[in-house]
Amino acid sequence: MVYGAQTGNHEVLLTFDDGPHTINTPKLLDTLKQAGILATFFVVGKNLENSHGKELIQRAAAEGHQIGNHSYSHPDLTKLPVEKVRDEISHTDQLIGSANKGLKILRPPYGAHNSTVDQVAHDLGYKLVFWNVDSLDWHPKYKDGPWVEHAMEQIEVREHCVVLAHDIHATTVAKVDSLIADIRQLPNSHFIQYA
Repeated sequence: MVYGAQTGNHEVLLTFDDGPHTINTPKLLDTLKQAGILATFFVVGKNLENSHGKELIQRAAAEGHQIGNHSYSHPDLTKLPVEKVRDEISHTDQLIGSANKGLKILRPPYGAHNSTVDQVAHDLGYKLVFWNVDSLDWHPKYKDGPWVEHAMEQIEVREHCVVLAHDIHATTVAKVDSLIADIRQLPNSHFIQYA
């Protein structure tokens, strides 16, 4: 992957953390489907323990989206003993099941990782995936809309963009169509899927 806008191209991968959310995730899936865009969802295992959560990731996978692991209870994995790190990842892996389509990707909560987390992830067959565009869609300063502009400022100067957002926030889901429209106005921009 090449970073920096040397060629004027903008490849954008949309990623959404912390879901699935019973109300917001279905709306987001509808928006993405209407726009013809595939995204990656890094899901929290405890949100998959009810039938609705499982149905949502099955729907997302069936519609072509990639499902990634975001731990079971969203702790800072670097503060846990190795057995607990393994359990956080493994438990969610079991709950995701075949919805990951055989691709094991992990985004540690807060992006926090160390040699222990890296080794456990590797031992479990996972590749770590981070981001280089932080929308700050959760932050009070940006939450109600300016997160789109904040993300765009970062996207405009990068060739390959991995955008971090959260499908648990209604304010994010309400503005994803604006983000998509703004990205599509950039010259030589296109959306990519994690592969």
